[in-house]
Amino acid sequence: MKNEFIRKYHSIQHDSEIFQNIDKIIKGRFIKPVYQPIVSLNDGNILGYEALSRISNEDLKMDIGKMFIAANEANLSWELEELCRIKSLEKAIDMDANKKLFINVNPNVIHDEAFQSGFTKKCLYEYGLKLHNIIFEITERVSALDNDVFINSIGHYKRQDYKIAIDDVGAGYSEINTLSDVKPDLVKLDMNIVRNIDKDEIKQLLCKAMVGFCENAGIQLIAEGIENEEELETLIKLQVSYGQGFFLGVPQEIFAEIAPEKLNIIQKYNAKKYNKNITSSIYPIIGYLSKPGYSFSPDEIAEKILEVMKLNPTIHEFVIIENDKAIGFMTKTDLNEKLGGRYGFTLFSNKPIQQIINKDFLVVDYNMTVDRVSRKALQRPFEQLYNPIVVELDNKYYGIVTIKDLLDTCTKIDVDVAAHSNPLTKLPGNLLIEQEILTRVLNDKPYCITYYDLDNFKAYNDAYGFQNGDMMLALVANVLKKCATKEEFIGHIGGDDFIVICDYHEGEEYCQAVIDAFSVEVLGLYRDEDVKRGYIVSKNRNGVTENFPISSLSIAGISNRNRVYKSTDDFSKDIAQIKKKCKQQIGNYYEIH
Repeated sequence: MKNEFIRKYHSIQHDSEIFQNIDKIIKGRFIKPVYQPIVSLNDGNILGYEALSRISNEDLKMDIGKMFIAANEANLSWELEELCRIKSLEKAIDMDANKKLFINVNPNVIHDEAFQSGFTKKCLYEYGLKLHNIIFEITERVSALDNDVFINSIGHYKRQDYKIAIDDVGAGYSEINTLSDVKPDLVKLDMNIVRNIDKDEIKQLLCKAMVGFCENAGIQLIAEGIENEEELETLIKLQVSYGQGFFLGVPQEIFAEIAPEKLNIIQKYNAKKYNKNITSSIYPIIGYLSKPGYSFSPDEIAEKILEVMKLNPTIHEFVIIENDKAIGFMTKTDLNEKLGGRYGFTLFSNKPIQQIINKDFLVVDYNMTVDRVSRKALQRPFEQLYNPIVVELDNKYYGIVTIKDLLDTCTKIDVDVAAHSNPLTKLPGNLLIEQEILTRVLNDKPYCITYYDLDNFKAYNDAYGFQNGDMMLALVANVLKKCATKEEFIGHIGGDDFIVICDYHEGEEYCQAVIDAFSVEVLGLYRDEDVKRGYIVSKNRNGVTENFPISSLSIAGISNRNRVYKSTDDFSKDIAQIKKKCKQQIGNYYEIH
């Protein structure tokens, strides 16, 4: 595609009509902005809007990409950029004050003196817009003329509190060192990765890797080009933070809200995801640990806050709230250091607190599990490690979580997990299994619960020894995990008994996949002569020598497709009968009622 881009670039060099049209567009100011929403895939709230430019004169219509290439060739890049930016900012006064405005930047104009002279800040002041709500979006499809100047220019704007987003990540042109050098606030996953991601495992793996990278690097990830519900569902499952695309909202001349039916879809898939987090995850959501915390308005004078903190020794940190959003954070130690020293008090005591607060702090969603928050918190710079974490609910400030509370919770959970997990397979044990069963039985959502019992395992254990017996149990655990493609819960009841809980009715396909994999892999645990013979010679429970077939699986299952259980007692009676029937069958066998 890069060669195609270059070919298009040179194909218009001598097209005087296009150059004339570009000149007419700029002089006539024939540009109108349209705005496409960028939506949270956690709750459906709108993070902001990407400003896109369209030609308003029907007689001068041309491909937008071609227009910018032609402007660059005609040395009119900045003039066109300036026009597009002014038009976008003029209408941005109608945008919600809590939303972000994404402005596309041509890397080639980032060196222009007019661009670096504070043009955008002047416009922001003129239209009453907030600097921290502007995000410069820079594509990697067009490289900067001088990479060092490019990086330095971006740094110049980041130091002024502008946010930076890198577009088209994964398109084939981005290099990892660019992300390292720029350290963007956001990255946009290229639409070629998003397209049909629900059908492509490689794309899912790439996306999952980007989610992990961005989470650890403190970068927000946006998937662009979402065109259908299947892509959206997959991205939500992969825990991508934000999404953009025609399915969520087309570019419009107004700052449109997300359509109710699309909001319902996002909430539906998140309800399923969060329900699973709450019922199937041993880690609670971070919102449960959150406390209100202390907060001040951005215009509060620093000296007054210091006086309040002296009168109330329990205040160790505070958050600055503006329009229900946390915009800054500060600890008591930081404030004392800022106002201390030889000149500190004179310089800062009478200034609004927003001028001296720390604007780089960790913000997480109320529904994020504490283990994920813990990983994000530990990725922070050393000087921020012990700072509390700001929690948002519905895109608004909710409270804070201290590192002590976070670590205490994680430690307690880790101890509980170790105490209630099988030491051999590391799978959840009986206490956690009982919680999972109870949650399903008392819920009206679809489920299928299947029990796995190894046939002839004792005979194998006696003939081959306990070490090989442990290898067979580990094999069963690995097969169950390998066949789990829909976030099934897998537990080890004890001995040679396992359980798998599916949040859907049709467990037959999963059972068959387990049998197919196990029947092949288990042969590797037997000697060649036993495999060839089809049985081993061992002693039965009465000490009598007997021939025992190769180990197989008996699988008994129950779903709530045709019967709704009101208690675990009724459920236990039915599953016991099915287990007994399955054990009477020869070889691998499953039955689900």
